Amino acid sequence: MDSLKIQELLFRNIDQIIPSKDFFLSKIEKKEKIRIYLGIDPTGPLLHIGHLSTLKKMKHFQEAGLEVVILMGGMTGRIGDPTGKSTARNQLTKEEIEKNISQIKKQIEKVIKFDGENPAKIMDNYDWLSKLNFEDVINLSSNITHEQMIERDMFQDRLKNHEPIYMHEFMYPLMQGYDSVALDTDAELGGTDQLFNMMMGRTLLKKLKSKEKFVLTVPLLTDSQGKKIGKSEGNVIPFGNDKPYETYAGMMTLGDDVIIKCFVALTDVDLEEISIIETDIVKNKANPMIYKKQLAYTLVKETYGELDAKKCQEEFEKTVQNKEFSETQTVEVEIEGEMRILDFLRNNLKGFSGSEIKLIIEQNGLLINSEKVKNLNETIKKGDEVKFGKKNYFKIK
Repeated sequence: MDSLKIQELLFRNIDQIIPSKDFFLSKIEKKEKIRIYLGIDPTGPLLHIGHLSTLKKMKHFQEAGLEVVILMGGMTGRIGDPTGKSTARNQLTKEEIEKNISQIKKQIEKVIKFDGENPAKIMDNYDWLSKLNFEDVINLSSNITHEQMIERDMFQDRLKNHEPIYMHEFMYPLMQGYDSVALDTDAELGGTDQLFNMMMGRTLLKKLKSKEKFVLTVPLLTDSQGKKIGKSEGNVIPFGNDKPYETYAGMMTLGDDVIIKCFVALTDVDLEEISIIETDIVKNKANPMIYKKQLAYTLVKETYGELDAKKCQEEFEKTVQNKEFSETQTVEVEIEGEMRILDFLRNNLKGFSGSEIKLIIEQNGLLINSEKVKNLNETIKKGDEVKFGKKNYFKIK
């Protein structure tokens, strides 16, 4: 791989490298062995495109010849990272964590290779953190001061708001920091919000093993309002599960102003091609929808395969753009004879009150056989197709 290609792989979607980019690049060019890891806390069973941003970066490092480790937080996940939290997280059981890990691994395998040339490794910090006794924890804690911990922004915010800070939350950065020591790693990758935790690992590794660790940060993936995209913010776009259309449709909900950012962070599309797309949108005033569809298609293609990408695009064009019925999302319902539409919807819709149903109908949200209907006493019979709202499709049998 030529030097320019290596630099694109290494520095694409990277915010900063500590202690320096040049030092890191020199290690690569000298073909020195570099072990780099990415930690993922299995606090839930599904990954989202925020995770994909860092996983794509690890894929680039794997392609550049680095030794890649994906570290599952079997122990740290039980506490939960306090980063960005105004209140303490609920603690998970070991069984809940293990169930989440088994599902997450399958999603990671859609991006990272664990066989063939330069295979990545999956490890679990439960394997070493669970073996530390109280004396070990005390000795480990002696390397970090209270002032270092309390300076974290979210802890300062809690103090100002008179919110409690629990001791186990203080332990989280220490535990994550010890991962670097246990792995004897050369580098760690994470989002910019993980800088404090990763620097903790750099401090411990230097004190306990006299070893320097590179810290690499990836910009957080945010929507057009600057809001972090992820489960904690309630705007999750999943990837890697068994529902590729959720990924495609989710990408189509993002603002036009994040199209370029997502191309860079989430796909393997060449930077030169992305620059051409940006020019076409900004200077030539091209329709952003064209490129948003290309983004969603590319993301599904790279994660699931081209066949799924084509199916998702056809589904979106049919049901959203052309407002047709979807065969894959239609629910078949049997009725006897004729039935009043209001009674049918009350019986078959979940999460809608009678008043909500009436309001949506009044706002032209009901179609029977592609015709808008506002009459609540309209009847349906076998063979009819019903669309209610944006996502409810029924075929009457």
